[in-house]
Amino acid sequence: MHAVQPIPAHPSSITTLDGSDLEYVDNYKYLGTVNSPSRLTLSISNPKLNLESASYFANKASFTHAAKHTVVKLTILPILDFGDVIYKIASNTLLSKLDAVYHSAIHFVTKAPYTTHHCDLYALVGWSSLHIRRQTHWLQSLLGKAPPYLSSLVTIAAATHSIGSSRYISLVIPKADSSFGHLCFQFSAANDWNELQKSLKLETHISLTSFKHQLSEQLTDHCTCT
Repeated sequence: MHAVQPIPAHPSSITTLDGSDLEYVDNYKYLGTVNSPSRLTLSISNPKLNLESASYFANKASFTHAAKHTVVKLTILPILDFGDVIYKIASNTLLSKLDAVYHSAIHFVTKAPYTTHHCDLYALVGWSSLHIRRQTHWLQSLLGKAPPYLSSLVTIAAATHSIGSSRYISLVIPKADSSFGHLCFQFSAANDWNELQKSLKLETHISLTSFKHQLSEQLTDHCTCT
């Protein structure tokens, strides 16, 4: 039998070139595609989501409607909006837990009865379902609104002298030989964008407001609830 290895002690302080010390953490922030179901479950079940929403509800009488709307947009939504990267391969059972947090946040903002259908909740705040938000997360990278580690994975294809669709903005799609490779952000973001461009046919960048309007016409929620 092998002897049990001792738990390594925290490493000594490491100083960066700018003179600051690296922080020791027990959990890493994952910056790519999660390939372990157990790690995915842990990520989705992160108590942070529930704790944050619970603290809001405990003090909801202290917030105005506008304040509640802003608080949710600045805290809960950014956590959920990295779905295309982290939750790409999650099962519907796991994703439903995120939907529950999302719906609770909308109830917090709108004071809508808990019997309100989720499609009506989305209409009350003018937000899309998480399913649609996951499809458009890569847009933030294209517009330079995402962190550098994501934006660096999106490359605009060089223009050619041929006629036709080549004049539209397209992204370089890297080679991916496996189904898992197709789920990675670098492949899926470029592939999704190029597919969308078959309808949008954008030749130049437009304002974010105009872009969202065109996206809303292309990507719509189709409720299948019974």
